[in-house]
Amino acid sequence: MVASLRQRRVPGTRVALTRTIVMVVALAALLHGAGHLTAAAAERRQEVRPNAQAYLHYSLGRLMEISGALSDALVQYRRADSLDPGHCELSNAVARTLYLLGKLDAAVERSAKALELCPDNLEVLAIRAELLLVRGETREAEELLSSVASDHGAPREFAALYAQALLSQGRLEDGAAYLRSRSEADSLDPTIAAMYGRALLLLGDSEGAVSEFRRSTRLEPGDRTVTGMLSRLLIALDRPEEGVPLLEWIHSRYEALEPEFISLAAGYSMIGDPERAEAILDTATARFGDTAPILRARGSMHYLAGDYDGAIDAYEKLLEIDENSVTALNFIAYTLADENRDLERALEYARRAVELEEGNPLLRDTLGWTQFRLGNMKEARRELDLSVELGGDNPVILEHLGDVLLELGLADEAVAVWTKALESSPGRASTIERIEGTGALVPAKLRGSPNGETP
Repeated sequence: MVASLRQRRVPGTRVALTRTIVMVVALAALLHGAGHLTAAAAERRQEVRPNAQAYLHYSLGRLMEISGALSDALVQYRRADSLDPGHCELSNAVARTLYLLGKLDAAVERSAKALELCPDNLEVLAIRAELLLVRGETREAEELLSSVASDHGAPREFAALYAQALLSQGRLEDGAAYLRSRSEADSLDPTIAAMYGRALLLLGDSEGAVSEFRRSTRLEPGDRTVTGMLSRLLIALDRPEEGVPLLEWIHSRYEALEPEFISLAAGYSMIGDPERAEAILDTATARFGDTAPILRARGSMHYLAGDYDGAIDAYEKLLEIDENSVTALNFIAYTLADENRDLERALEYARRAVELEEGNPLLRDTLGWTQFRLGNMKEARRELDLSVELGGDNPVILEHLGDVLLELGLADEAVAVWTKALESSPGRASTIERIEGTGALVPAKLRGSPNGETP
């Protein structure tokens, strides 16, 4: 997430201004809610002030910018800059407004000029870094910010921009380490907490991400973006009792986004309320149409409810939108094969999916399982052997391979494969049943999962 532009502090002046100018400045400060820079930042500020006439136009520009009249503000800033062309804050105001107006190239050019005039001005550095991030020049942004952001006393905006520069380069460990140290130095910054949560999520630490997202929402209650991320993550972690209330809060206060409809429907489905889940998806469809994400959600919801035909219908509609949807092709093929019906259709879809993603072990498994159902054991073994090679110790794939081996009369090999499946998923009932069906013994240590439950 690129940090949003901050409102900037209006520079002071020692020139005695007219009463009108003073009123403009006072009103601008009141609307702006201008804060004070830190002592460290103050030392970095340029001491040269705009001349009185330039400052008048600058103040009018600030007032117009705050009121949302960006084009008029740009006119005033350009007048101020022409009257005092060597002042970096005026040049920076032009750059900032060009950026807000979507004129990125012009903003980049002007920010370079401002940075040249005063390379240590924090506001100029922030605008320049943000523009670089928007353009995808993350390495340059990192280098520009590194000396400032490494100081724990640096303004929060710099910490967020620097972290974003690291994460955008794919340097997740470095970004997470920086965000952790920054959190320790400034434990009350909600933006850093949220960014740290994202970094942890990207690193696979879901519980750590939940903790940081919760901390961010405590520091800044009502933040819709972070609350949305937290709620969707909780649903994905199969914790609907925590995620659903957060999503209901969002739906009650905002115009919900498509992912928020889908997550809420999933949450209702998980807690055993399919009627509300269906109603939420109907509302989403009325607003957004039959989009691919909504159709996938419908298919999943129907499948969880045991309505396999309804699930297949939803994914068939998805194929009408995207004929190369691997998700839809694989789902329909696997469901049909698992139910041992319409196998020629299942085979067609499974083959199409594999052609689209040849290295996907789950697609190979579906194709192999379909061949097994059709009685094509040689083809089934070839696909499932390749699936195991690609997918490692996935217990479902191993179960299927064992079934093929048993059908081929290779009972000992089948038991060995099923035992391997149990090693990756101790206590799995379907695997134990297969082994015992051959008369073989299941090792005691593999009969129960580590938490004492049976998958």
